[in-house]
Amino acid sequence: MKTPIKIERIEGAGVKIKWNSGEENLLGFETLRTHCPCATCREKRGDSSHSKPITGGTSLLKVIEHTKDEELKLNQIRLIGNYAIGLDWADGHSTGIYTFQYLNELTERA
Repeated sequence: MKTPIKIERIEGAGVKIKWNSGEENLLGFETLRTHCPCATCREKRGDSSHSKPITGGTSLLKVIEHTKDEELKLNQIRLIGNYAIGLDWADGHSTGIYTFQYLNELTERA
Protein backbone atom coordinates (compact mmCIF):
# COMPACT_ATOMS: atom_id res chain seq x y z
CA MET A 1 0.00 0.00 0.00
CA LYS A 2 1.16 3.52 -0.78
CA THR A 3 1.80 5.67 2.25
CA PRO A 4 2.42 9.40 2.29
CA ILE A 5 5.89 10.64 3.18
CA LYS A 6 5.01 14.33 2.97
CA ILE A 7 1.70 16.17 3.22
CA GLU A 8 1.46 19.94 2.84
CA ARG A 9 -1.19 22.61 2.43
CA ILE A 10 -0.89 24.59 -0.81
CA GLU A 11 -2.55 27.97 -0.29
CA GLY A 12 -5.50 28.51 -2.62
CA ALA A 13 -5.23 25.03 -4.13
CA GLY A 14 -5.42 22.04 -1.80
CA VAL A 15 -3.34 19.42 -0.05
CA LYS A 16 -0.26 18.06 -1.83
CA ILE A 17 0.67 14.47 -0.99
CA LYS A 18 4.00 12.89 -1.82
CA TRP A 19 3.74 9.09 -1.60
CA ASN A 20 6.48 6.56 -0.81
CA SER A 21 6.12 5.40 -4.44
CA GLY A 22 7.48 8.78 -5.60
CA GLU A 23 4.09 9.80 -6.96
CA GLU A 24 2.67 13.23 -6.02
CA ASN A 25 -0.99 14.23 -5.98
CA LEU A 26 -2.92 17.40 -5.22
CA LEU A 27 -6.36 17.06 -3.66
CA GLY A 28 -8.34 20.29 -3.91
CA PHE A 29 -9.93 21.77 -0.80
CA GLU A 30 -13.41 21.33 -2.29
CA THR A 31 -12.76 17.64 -3.01
CA LEU A 32 -11.53 17.05 0.54
CA ARG A 33 -14.47 18.88 2.12
CA THR A 34 -17.05 17.29 -0.18
CA HIS A 35 -15.72 13.83 0.67
CA CYS A 36 -15.26 14.40 4.42
CA PRO A 37 -15.56 10.96 6.04
CA CYS A 38 -17.13 12.10 9.34
CA ALA A 39 -20.58 10.75 10.30
CA THR A 40 -22.29 14.15 9.96
CA CYS A 41 -21.01 14.78 6.44
CA ARG A 42 -21.72 11.20 5.38
CA GLU A 43 -25.31 11.59 6.57
CA LYS A 44 -25.67 14.84 4.60
CA ARG A 45 -24.56 12.90 1.50
CA GLY A 46 -27.30 10.31 2.10
CA ASP A 47 -25.41 7.67 4.08
CA SER A 48 -27.87 6.73 6.85
CA SER A 49 -25.60 4.21 8.58
CA HIS A 50 -24.75 6.79 11.26
CA SER A 51 -28.09 8.60 11.47
CA LYS A 52 -29.40 7.04 14.66
CA PRO A 53 -27.83 8.65 17.74
CA ILE A 54 -26.87 6.49 20.71
CA THR A 55 -29.09 8.58 22.99
CA GLY A 56 -32.73 9.12 22.15
CA GLY A 57 -32.84 12.84 23.00
CA THR A 58 -32.92 15.66 20.53
CA SER A 59 -30.20 18.28 20.50
CA LEU A 60 -30.96 21.84 21.50
CA LEU A 61 -27.89 23.11 19.68
CA LYS A 62 -28.43 25.80 17.08
CA VAL A 63 -27.01 25.13 13.65
CA ILE A 64 -24.83 28.00 12.51
CA GLU A 65 -24.37 28.47 8.79
CA HIS A 66 -20.95 29.35 7.39
CA THR A 67 -19.86 30.83 4.11
CA LYS A 68 -18.42 28.64 1.37
CA ASP A 69 -15.08 30.42 1.83
CA GLU A 70 -15.02 29.40 5.52
CA GLU A 71 -15.99 25.84 4.64
CA LEU A 72 -13.15 25.54 2.10
CA LYS A 73 -10.38 27.34 4.01
CA LEU A 74 -8.05 24.81 5.59
CA ASN A 75 -6.41 26.05 8.79
CA GLN A 76 -4.40 23.02 9.82
CA ILE A 77 -3.44 19.44 8.94
CA ARG A 78 -2.99 17.11 11.93
CA LEU A 79 -1.33 13.69 11.88
CA ILE A 80 -3.49 11.02 13.52
CA GLY A 81 -1.34 8.09 14.56
CA ASN A 82 0.50 6.45 11.69
CA TYR A 83 -2.58 5.93 9.56
CA ALA A 84 -4.51 9.18 8.97
CA ILE A 85 -4.72 12.96 8.98
CA GLY A 86 -7.30 15.31 10.44
CA LEU A 87 -8.21 18.58 8.75
CA ASP A 88 -9.24 21.70 10.69
CA TRP A 89 -11.42 23.97 8.56
CA ALA A 90 -12.06 27.70 9.14
CA ASP A 91 -15.73 27.06 9.94
CA GLY A 92 -14.71 24.92 12.94
CA HIS A 93 -15.28 21.54 11.29
CA SER A 94 -12.54 19.09 12.30
CA THR A 95 -14.09 15.67 12.90
CA GLY A 96 -13.21 13.90 9.65
CA ILE A 97 -10.43 11.33 9.87
CA TYR A 98 -8.87 10.85 6.43
CA THR A 99 -7.01 7.53 6.48
CA PHE A 100 -4.06 7.19 4.14
CA GLN A 101 -6.02 4.49 2.28
CA TYR A 102 -8.98 6.89 1.87
CA LEU A 103 -6.67 9.67 0.61
CA ASN A 104 -5.23 7.22 -1.90
CA GLU A 105 -8.77 6.35 -3.07
CA LEU A 106 -9.60 10.04 -3.46
CA THR A 107 -6.49 10.64 -5.59
CA GLU A 108 -7.38 7.69 -7.81
CA ARG A 109 -10.93 9.07 -8.34
CA ALA A 110 -9.68 12.57 -9.17
